[in-house]
Amino acid sequence: MSDVYILIVDDKPQNLYALEKILEQVDAKVIKANSGEEALSKTLNYDFALAILDVQMPNMNGYELADLLLGDPATSRMPIIFLTAAFSDEQHSFQGYESGAVDYIVKPFNPIIFISKVNIFLELARYRIGLETIILERTTALLAKGNKLRLLVDNTPDCILNLDPDGKINFINHFDASAELLGGSVYDFFDETQIQLQKNALKNVFEKNQVTEFESYMKLPWNSNGAWYSHRLAPIPQNKTISECVQISRDITHKKEAEEAQLKLIQAEAHSQAKSKFLSSMSHEIRTPMNAVLGYAQLLRRDSNLTENQKEYLDIIDKSGEHLLMLIDSILDMAKIEAGQVSLSPSKTSFHHLLNDLYKMFILSAQKKGLQLSIEFSEDLPDWIYIDANKIRQILINLLGNAFKFTKLGSIKVRAYLFEQDYEHVTIHVEIEDTGCGIEEEKIESIFEAFEQAAAGTQSTGAGLGLAVSQEFALLMNGKITLKSDLNQGSTFKFEFKTTLSEAYDVHQASKSISHLTIDNPAPLILIVDDDTDNLHMLSKMIEAIGFKTQLANSGTAALLSINECIPTMIILDLKMTDIDGIALTKTIRNSEIHSNIPIIMVTASPSTVNKVLALEAGVNKFLCKPVREQLLYEEIGELIPVNYSYTQNNNLKNLADNPVNATRIQSLPLSIRLELKDAIKSGYIDNINHWIEQTESYDTEIANTLRYMSEKYDYISMLHILNTSG
Repeated sequence: MSDVYILIVDDKPQNLYALEKILEQVDAKVIKANSGEEALSKTLNYDFALAILDVQMPNMNGYELADLLLGDPATSRMPIIFLTAAFSDEQHSFQGYESGAVDYIVKPFNPIIFISKVNIFLELARYRIGLETIILERTTALLAKGNKLRLLVDNTPDCILNLDPDGKINFINHFDASAELLGGSVYDFFDETQIQLQKNALKNVFEKNQVTEFESYMKLPWNSNGAWYSHRLAPIPQNKTISECVQISRDITHKKEAEEAQLKLIQAEAHSQAKSKFLSSMSHEIRTPMNAVLGYAQLLRRDSNLTENQKEYLDIIDKSGEHLLMLIDSILDMAKIEAGQVSLSPSKTSFHHLLNDLYKMFILSAQKKGLQLSIEFSEDLPDWIYIDANKIRQILINLLGNAFKFTKLGSIKVRAYLFEQDYEHVTIHVEIEDTGCGIEEEKIESIFEAFEQAAAGTQSTGAGLGLAVSQEFALLMNGKITLKSDLNQGSTFKFEFKTTLSEAYDVHQASKSISHLTIDNPAPLILIVDDDTDNLHMLSKMIEAIGFKTQLANSGTAALLSINECIPTMIILDLKMTDIDGIALTKTIRNSEIHSNIPIIMVTASPSTVNKVLALEAGVNKFLCKPVREQLLYEEIGELIPVNYSYTQNNNLKNLADNPVNATRIQSLPLSIRLELKDAIKSGYIDNINHWIEQTESYDTEIANTLRYMSEKYDYISMLHILNTSG
């Protein structure tokens, strides 16, 4: 067998040296070239079995060199592999394949796989060289060396046929099959849908004297299941006439499978992009009206004439809206998790307060269903910690919601305790135990998968995303969620996460809220831009409610006219608008010499990371998500323009600890009652809290009523503050 040569081309000597060292493992001679021009000159002296080209080279890049090689009849059949570290994107990969390459490999690569691929092409080259040698020998000494030729042809994996113009088989390799097939028709190997392709190829060969190639599905005696083949037909001239041809049919099933896999990948990526676009659009379409719903609910709370029922109705509207947004966020979270785009945003948080908020959120549901709900804190459970409060809350809401969904009788218990502490690092466990229907053992693992539900779950509403999203969030926190369950006995979910301790906030400062502007100077004018009329007027009323002046614009065009007529102190604008979107409008404002320094807040129902980056790059100062909370909006405005606010306490009850008389009266209660009440508050058992409040009734009715009012508002932090102040 003749020597087999490999051409390697790269303008960097170190790359040529490294590649040559790797190719020492193959049985072939390596010829190096450091430019496209040198590579072309080498092809004049060598018949290369394979060319390995770098893409990025000066003067002549790899794609241009490939075009020249494949355009020259002498090198047109040379397999080409592109090897690059510069271009790893799909566009360059497709460009490489379109240039005629058999493979496109991105550095760094696996040497074992690379050598395996190279060996395949070398082996094909050896087959080609062998066949060409055999054909040459056959033309010069067919009779003398016929047996040797037949042996080689029979052992090649290709099917080699000698056909006449009617498709009759005069010769076929593979000795076992040849005797019974001689004289038969090549059309017997094709089904009705493929026969015409073979007929057209034979017609082209015999009538036009042209080499013809095509691909088709084909069944051969040694491959009865059928496979995809590439066919090459060449005429055999005899005395200036063509009465027969040779046909070589090569199995390309693996190539077809690779092409199909590539097509499926493209389709999957297109589907993923369509899904992301749909989810983003759905989020925007829901958040936009919810901004108006929840915004007006916040405005209504400012009415001092509201009855208790009306306040309760507003709470229901608010909680229902938040629940709807949480469902949308769960779907978006799963999409982000699949794309690897989820990260933590930890901040200093009162974990006790977070758990108490959950209790307040679910206690009414528990009472309506006749269930006992309790939250227990261990004595050593830290309060102020660094956590992603939104994700922690979402996990616990999902777990509690799951417990309520499947529990009809009995109780639901939440137990939070410190599991492990190493200096400021802590591991916390939260267990949620219910007396519900339980989960079948074989389903315990699968319920944490997206869109999976146990048998009982299929009777309830939900997308089946809550537990899957929760588990992914837990893993981000170096934790996990586990489950113990007995069918018809109940379930216990345990949520474990790791975090660090932090110093506590000033509770009194945290309980304050902005009520109105302190008017020292004329009220700032804020321009509000939104093409949704409901949101436009809602934001206007929300901002005017504390004393700002507003000017409204229902489009980007109208906003530009308004800015020129009266320069606002600040601009609040939407992202998506029909004429000029918020980013384009921001760029226009920033490019203006007069208006370039006006602070801009963007409030959007499409709060993706990409949109935020684009907005900030355009010059937006603050990027907020709809539905916006009024207190957050006021705080963000206060950071951008000089304003003075007046504050009020969030609770309607003046803190007794600030009143020496009341503190003295609290101190007059028996120490045992005060200690038991403090323990009951820390444990979270509302029945125990109410019991010890009742015990104060016989000592001081006014204090008992005050404590009862605070308990009904779940203001446990203030209650503890009073009890601690009194000693």
